[in-house]
Amino acid sequence: MFRVAAIGLVALSALAWADQPKETPVGLVLQAGGSKLLRANTETPLAARAGDLLFTGDGLRTETAPASFLFCPAKAIDTLTPSGEIRFEGAQPKVKTGKVSEQPARACTLPQTLRVAVATQQHYGVTMTRGTAPEAPPVPRNQLAPDVVAELAPLDAAFAADPKDPAALIAAAGVYEKHNVTANALDAYNKLREQWPDAVWIKSKIFDLEQTLSAQAAPAPAAGGKTYALLVGVSKYKKPELSLQFADSDAAVFGSLLQSPRGGGVPADQVMLLTDEKATTAAVRNGFQDFLKRRASKNDTVILLIAGHGTVEVPGSKNAFILTYDSDPQDLKSTALPMAELRSLFDDQLKKVGRVVLFVDVCKAGTIGSIQNTTVSADVQTLGDAEGDLFGLLASRPKEVSLEGPQFGGGHGVFSYFVMKGLEGAADENKDGSVDADELIKYVSQQVPAATMNKQHPREFGTYDNTMKLSDTNKPGIELAHYRRIFDSRTGEPLYLASASPDPTPLPAQADDDLDRFNSAVTAGRLLPNQPNNAFDALKPLQTELTPERYQEVQNQLRIALENQAQDVLLRYLAGDQVPQTQQDFAQGSQYMEAARTLTRESLFLEGRQDFFGGRALLFDKKFPDAATLLEQSVRIDPGAAYGYNALGIAYLEQAQFDRAIPAFRDAVRRAQHWSYPLHNLALSYVETGDYPSAIRSYQQAMRLAPQYSYLPYNLGLVYQRLNRKKDAETAYRKAMALAPNSAEPYNALGTLKAADRKTGEAEQLYRDALQKNPNLLSARHNLALMLAGQKNRQMEAIELWRTNLTQSPDYLPSRLSLAETLAASGDNAGAAAEYRKVLELKPGYIAARLALAQVLAKSGDADGAVRALREASSADPQNSTIFEQIGDTEAARGRATEAKAAYQSAIGLTTDHAARKRLDKKLKSAK
Repeated sequence: MFRVAAIGLVALSALAWADQPKETPVGLVLQAGGSKLLRANTETPLAARAGDLLFTGDGLRTETAPASFLFCPAKAIDTLTPSGEIRFEGAQPKVKTGKVSEQPARACTLPQTLRVAVATQQHYGVTMTRGTAPEAPPVPRNQLAPDVVAELAPLDAAFAADPKDPAALIAAAGVYEKHNVTANALDAYNKLREQWPDAVWIKSKIFDLEQTLSAQAAPAPAAGGKTYALLVGVSKYKKPELSLQFADSDAAVFGSLLQSPRGGGVPADQVMLLTDEKATTAAVRNGFQDFLKRRASKNDTVILLIAGHGTVEVPGSKNAFILTYDSDPQDLKSTALPMAELRSLFDDQLKKVGRVVLFVDVCKAGTIGSIQNTTVSADVQTLGDAEGDLFGLLASRPKEVSLEGPQFGGGHGVFSYFVMKGLEGAADENKDGSVDADELIKYVSQQVPAATMNKQHPREFGTYDNTMKLSDTNKPGIELAHYRRIFDSRTGEPLYLASASPDPTPLPAQADDDLDRFNSAVTAGRLLPNQPNNAFDALKPLQTELTPERYQEVQNQLRIALENQAQDVLLRYLAGDQVPQTQQDFAQGSQYMEAARTLTRESLFLEGRQDFFGGRALLFDKKFPDAATLLEQSVRIDPGAAYGYNALGIAYLEQAQFDRAIPAFRDAVRRAQHWSYPLHNLALSYVETGDYPSAIRSYQQAMRLAPQYSYLPYNLGLVYQRLNRKKDAETAYRKAMALAPNSAEPYNALGTLKAADRKTGEAEQLYRDALQKNPNLLSARHNLALMLAGQKNRQMEAIELWRTNLTQSPDYLPSRLSLAETLAASGDNAGAAAEYRKVLELKPGYIAARLALAQVLAKSGDADGAVRALREASSADPQNSTIFEQIGDTEAARGRATEAKAAYQSAIGLTTDHAARKRLDKKLKSAK
């Protein structure tokens, strides 16, 4: 079992949000007044907003203004005084500080909803199933059923007083939903959204109601029925250490079998094959949605094959995932395909599909990243609990690993091989010319254990007819022993998406040209509307040139490409300081999400990610309030995701608000227990607060999770060096060097350690090694110069090194200040003065630089210049007695007694130090 060590005060218990039931809130914020919302199971306070739902265990904290809220168990509107805090309990709120006043509420009925929203489950809505939202005007009051009118009657007084009364609108929406008057409920929530545009639960309600209306307006299923196949096989992963051998061939050859007459002769445009880099999270998610939600109806069959990795994030939790090509084990919630999402889709759609045949082979490794793998078999089996006709076969039992090898048909997973071999005819036990479900189960259950020395045992699940025909052995099939892929006849490329295959009927020449133009733009990455020859421009004419279904498939290609690009930005973010990102990276991520939302306007998933990327980009401009607004909205939309909390923590860390940064980073850690970056940020916060033991533990835990990242031991070394634990610091730096031999920073850091121990020879070599690896590392050249400046006859070398730094970066103040100081010490007062003046051009308020400038001017005989510099310093810092004392010294030195005495008197008036006053009195008396 994998166990996570405790980090400081971080609670690392798993948050079981995957299968949470809907709850009835106890309250709702009406007037926020700048208060903070304290969510249960979350340490980070969020800015409360009107429209926020309040659940048992949540809290509200006011600051300088009161806040009002509905509290429905008491059917009241409560107001909490400023500087108050309240916790919400079942029957009565618990006031911790402040006072609460209460008045009756006209209406107080709140809808059941999820306490923690899952953005990925509200991603593809009506634009996926119908292209546009259905037109459905509300039913007039006089046409409603009498029982509906009777339940609405108590709300009439509230609407008469205020037609926009939010509590009454919510209650009315609940009545409409209860009686399936969907259009009226949708109308009520749309009115609420006008008042509270950022309320995520209202957006979720609108999403669900639009889905319901779309389903009600769907045409009757076509007679006869079709077969659709989604085949996913991932051998090559974006993270090479996850790679397998033959999962891609399992999917590709299975596709060949299905397209053969023996396998059902499934047309190519009804087969979606996603292998390796084509099997991204966006593409696989789209595939499930496309076949189970958009295409298949009650007379159709959907065949699903999934081959690759699957895992449970934390043993014993309900957070199980299928790993796609671009999944990162550090944060599976944000990068992989959650089983909870598939269960939700099966629950909603299985009963609307004729039947589903599911083959799952995803338990192929004992370790996934830092996760000691727990198989997802039990989670897959729960798909069979959904209402509908499902036949499923799993590759193995719990705690078993699925095997693969070249001995199975030239290269397959053993399970997939015997499934295909059985469908080819080997499972036809009664020789009646067909293979049914019962025969396939018996065959695979016998052959797989026999071929694996009893190490692997497939299992069936679902509600199915044992006599369900799965293949016709009287018809031609494929030669299984030979591996082959399906290729696009036009391009020669492996076929991975149904829409990439030739249409059943040729397109007109213009449509074919426009489609080629679109595919070229997608392939070249010209995805954004502001780019020349972009995919959006190419998409426009296709809307009238293609059938609606074909056009939807083309749109999906663009959706997937945009999501893939944004996912790449997020994956680099997960690597933390190992792969530092720029503002442009996050800005582009936001642009990709904004463009994708024009295709899927109702997607909360895309909105949440756009808010995250946009907020993270604003941090580079130090626009902290605007950034926090976007980042908080991101965590509201997807509160189970870690990346938003980590970015919020960075926003607070950059403002030195460590008391706010630490809870945000801890929230990120709880949501992604295998992600090292928030642990690094948490350690930085602990260092700034002086909690070095917690910082060290955070770094040690991060290094266990990501032992390949060099920036973690490097930063740990900095902590040890600050604590004067020199041996530990050196060990950490050398570990960083071993992990990243071409990284200059650890060499520079170890050089400072050796220089502090006066091991100048070792230090010089380390600095020069750092500069060899990165000639632009200004700090290494500066540190080398500092050390050389203190050695006999090497000052000129130091000066040249500093000048080199300043040629590269004129605003690098450490080198300019050190250069000025060294020039002054060597008697070059004019050169020193020039450098100090350049410092002051960059930082006019730098008092120490003005004082230093005055000193060198005085030494060079420019007393007027020295006094001017000192008086400029006194204007900037009029309470600094030292400045006035220096003015007095300078004036006294050139015989201006009156000016000197005035300066000394000013200095005396500004200091309370007895010794300083005594010294100044003496100077005052001696001034002549």
